[in-house]
Amino acid sequence: MLIQRADVYFSEDRPGYWQHQTQVAERELNEAKDNLAQKRAATRPGDRPPATEASKRVQKIEQRLRDCQLKQQQAKAWSIEISQQCDQLLGPLADVGEHCEVLLPAAANELRQLISALRKYAEQGKRAL
Repeated sequence: MLIQRADVYFSEDRPGYWQHQTQVAERELNEAKDNLAQKRAATRPGDRPPATEASKRVQKIEQRLRDCQLKQQQAKAWSIEISQQCDQLLGPLADVGEHCEVLLPAAANELRQLISALRKYAEQGKRAL
């Protein structure tokens, strides 16, 4: 059902995706910091290659990591909200399903029996005349 798929998407897929992206960003940040440290670790200042690009890369990845962490928090909040909304919707839908599958067929069967009894009654009235 569409509601259950939406619930799974928001409660499992999105939080899992952002958790994975956060882990990837953390790995990339560690690699970028190691690269920057290597460039700054030359024994003599004249031997050091410029580290501007590596420094900018660290800043860029730090921003990406913050974005991923924010998205992960938002996904968790949305997960809770969507799950509650789906639960509120599934209760009444279960009632509608029960009406369609159980109560309406029973009512239709009872109606058929009443119609049949009325026809028999009407036929008896015609014969009496």
